[in-house]
Amino acid sequence: MRQRRDIQGLRALAVGLVVIFHLFPSALTGGYIGVDVFFVISGYLITGHLDRELERHGRIRFGEFWARRIRRLLPAALVVMVVSTIGALLLVPRTLLPQNLTEIAAAAGYVLNWVLAASSVDYLASDAPASVAQHYWSLSVEEQFYIVWPLLLTAAVVIGVRFLGRDRRTALIAAIGVVFVASLATSVIQTALSPAPAYFVTTTRAWEFAAGALVALLPAGGERLRTRVRLTASWVSLGAVLACGVLFTEETPFPGGIALIPVAATALLLWLGDDDHTLAPQRLSHPVAVQFVGDASYSIYLWHWPIIVLAGAAIGGPLDPLLALAAGALTVVLAWATMRWIEQPVRRAPGLLARRLPTYAGAAVAMAAVITLALTPLGVLRAEDEAAAATIAELERDPGGCFGAYALLNECDDPYALTDTVNPTLTQAGGFGLRAGDGEDCDWATIADRSEMSCELGLPAEKAAARLAFIGDSHADQYALPLALAARAHDWSVLVRTRGSCTPLAPVGVAAEDATASQAEACDRWTVDVLDQVISDTSIDTVIVAGRYELQPDSTENAHEVMKRLQDAGKSVIFIADLPGTEHEWGARDTMESAPSCVEREWRDDACAWAPVPHLDWAQTAAYEAGATIIDPSTLLCQEGRCHILVGGTIVFSDAHHISRAFARTLTGWFGDQISAALARH
Repeated sequence: MRQRRDIQGLRALAVGLVVIFHLFPSALTGGYIGVDVFFVISGYLITGHLDRELERHGRIRFGEFWARRIRRLLPAALVVMVVSTIGALLLVPRTLLPQNLTEIAAAAGYVLNWVLAASSVDYLASDAPASVAQHYWSLSVEEQFYIVWPLLLTAAVVIGVRFLGRDRRTALIAAIGVVFVASLATSVIQTALSPAPAYFVTTTRAWEFAAGALVALLPAGGERLRTRVRLTASWVSLGAVLACGVLFTEETPFPGGIALIPVAATALLLWLGDDDHTLAPQRLSHPVAVQFVGDASYSIYLWHWPIIVLAGAAIGGPLDPLLALAAGALTVVLAWATMRWIEQPVRRAPGLLARRLPTYAGAAVAMAAVITLALTPLGVLRAEDEAAAATIAELERDPGGCFGAYALLNECDDPYALTDTVNPTLTQAGGFGLRAGDGEDCDWATIADRSEMSCELGLPAEKAAARLAFIGDSHADQYALPLALAARAHDWSVLVRTRGSCTPLAPVGVAAEDATASQAEACDRWTVDVLDQVISDTSIDTVIVAGRYELQPDSTENAHEVMKRLQDAGKSVIFIADLPGTEHEWGARDTMESAPSCVEREWRDDACAWAPVPHLDWAQTAAYEAGATIIDPSTLLCQEGRCHILVGGTIVFSDAHHISRAFARTLTGWFGDQISAALARH
């Protein structure tokens, strides 16, 4: 089949959108739709090829089809993975190496999209920087499509033709139509309910391949249309794709129903076909330079992202415009070399390399080699961290020592020194809050991409010296571990109810500024349920409230009303003031840096300490007005006008604003004493 210049032009457009988006994200905020253009093209080309094979042979030769896909795609992809692995080991900070190596291994197995979907709903990982291999998620989706699609079309023909007596085209269109409708419905629903994993999973993207597939089974339409209609449809479709690239943003609920715009526009351009008319937009794809970009689009896509990530790691920050242009130029050079000396020679190789068995064997060996290359250093890193964790665990159990908060409580010399116990990787990996392995009676659920936790800590209510409730968002979660330990020591019974990014002090219907519609609805339901439970439970004497309030609109009046409702129900209120995180946490969110990354970068005594601007959030104002007892952790960590990130030979925060588990354990005595003192005053 003769290569269509318009399709190569669409490939050039797709990869151009993606690369510009990654190099200059503020200039083309919706450039990520280039991936969707690729998906539609793939569905169109592969379905057309398989349909012709069914017509000629009456069946699809699976072994030969998959072997051709391997020879076409795997060599270049694996070469880039090897280079990316070496580059990551040399340039990426150690805190980010485990994530990078894990994702390279997942990419080599073409399951990265599912790994990213799983980590996207993990509150600890959702804000992690993108790895050197993250762009392989879309290639994982494509490979899964290549595996399943010939099987689906074969099943459609067998059932439709042999058992139902339909013709081949009707059977194929019916089966693909079912995939289109089911996957699109899944995409719309899952994007609304859980947008983070919905972006990556195959089930929300299959309809885009199906859209291209349906076009491949329809008679070509361009030549039968009147010139004016054809030109108008072509320009409108191209304009729609470009408009999506310009107007869509990271806030656009995607893929979902709105992805119909770029998908339908791409499908229409494929149906219209190439056009030599002077005014046809298809002529824009005819110049040699555009055809080259289309031919090299696969290799350009492979190289551009690791170059951006590794260059950023080398200079310790984002690329400036000049470096971004240099990265783009290097991408094109490497893509040309890869196409010239890897893609084309392997795809056209005669003899042994053209046979199926050597192709499969070579692919298995090469994939295993890349996975081993990534996992071997990962194993070494984990062994080192396990040894360090054992040492730190001993220090955490010594309240008379100088580790973590003990260094401040025991007035140790040089509490902010960089010691050999400082381990940014371990701090980051440890995360914050309670875990299933802590042995507490807790249940976790992820609803609308946010974790909800419900626990009963300490003694049973009827045997406890005091019955408490502890409510809030993830900034309450961070204190759950020391609270659990303190509850045992003080014979308390504690009900814990938390939900990430959701404070019960904000009014129902007023969402945090970064919340999606589904997250706002889930937060409202949770807030009503938690307050009803706490207020109606007469065994609860005291309610402790903690949270992060800077992302919420000022809700002082509502927070005051909530605290008064609790007090009117006979419960005293303890308010834990929010603790400043890293220097950029309050204010310039676009430059926010995690504490482990900052310490790893500065690597000196008192690393990353900063002087906070005087700050009194609306929730704390409401607590003062309601007469609640206020516990302020900043009195411990922000002394003499500076907030410290490195304390007692460990890092205070596991990310930019959540107290690490190691440091939290050392807060147990202080935290318990603060609550005991508050209880004694009521």
